[in-house]
Amino acid sequence: MRYTSNLIKALIRVRCLFNGRMEPGYSLFCLRASIVLGFMLVSCPGFAQHFLTGKVLRMDSKEILVSVSIENKTQRRHDLSDERGTYRIQSLQGDVLIFSHVGYRSDTIVVDTSMQAGDYPVYMEPKAQTLKAVQVGSLSNYQLDSLARREEYSWVYGHGNPPRLEHKRTGDGVGISLDIFRNASKEDKDREKLKKRLIREEEEHYVDFRCSREFVSRLTKLKGDSLQQFMMHFRPTYDYCRKAANVDILVFVNDSFKKFMKHEEQN
Repeated sequence: MRYTSNLIKALIRVRCLFNGRMEPGYSLFCLRASIVLGFMLVSCPGFAQHFLTGKVLRMDSKEILVSVSIENKTQRRHDLSDERGTYRIQSLQGDVLIFSHVGYRSDTIVVDTSMQAGDYPVYMEPKAQTLKAVQVGSLSNYQLDSLARREEYSWVYGHGNPPRLEHKRTGDGVGISLDIFRNASKEDKDREKLKKRLIREEEEHYVDFRCSREFVSRLTKLKGDSLQQFMMHFRPTYDYCRKAANVDILVFVNDSFKKFMKHEEQN
């Protein structure tokens, strides 16, 4: 991409030179010739862009992993897996890629051409649980995870020298779309979109913390599909969880459970 951009800049300089010093007809001929030459060079293998694509999955359950941070260490590029666990990052043979996610062991791979022949799945191993299960009202584990996520996505939040962002992926509503004519202001806007996505996900993490499946299951004795249905239909909002005391969460779950059981009895 850098070479392509430099080539186009050079062609623009050539155009300026021709327009200033050549006869109009010859200038137009040279300009057209230079543009054709430029497109031929861009289409050559040396200028072609290569991407590694695939899904990021949990190793033991094959569950898709969302918002996994993928860093091309060689080219200083970053990407995030989307809501379907899909990633797409520009890379060349020999590039070092690092996949990292809070609660999982980082995975480092070296790109080879066989990986780019089709989708390349990446399986991440969960870290051993070293902290006790968090209780409602105890922010220690949640805060640690939140700080770890903030560090994980520091390239989005603007810490340090921000690397280049990747192209938009189909199905990712807040993906990145950059081209060779990008400028700082557009990249800032793209990073802001990613930041908003991460903030929304952080809010979901907080709701999961305040009203976790484990807490609801202990209180209601619901299991399996019944618990899943309850969690889907009676999920408190982020704003409510921020304002609610522990006893308010307990009352919310209890009242919601009564409504849930009444609905089940009617059906």
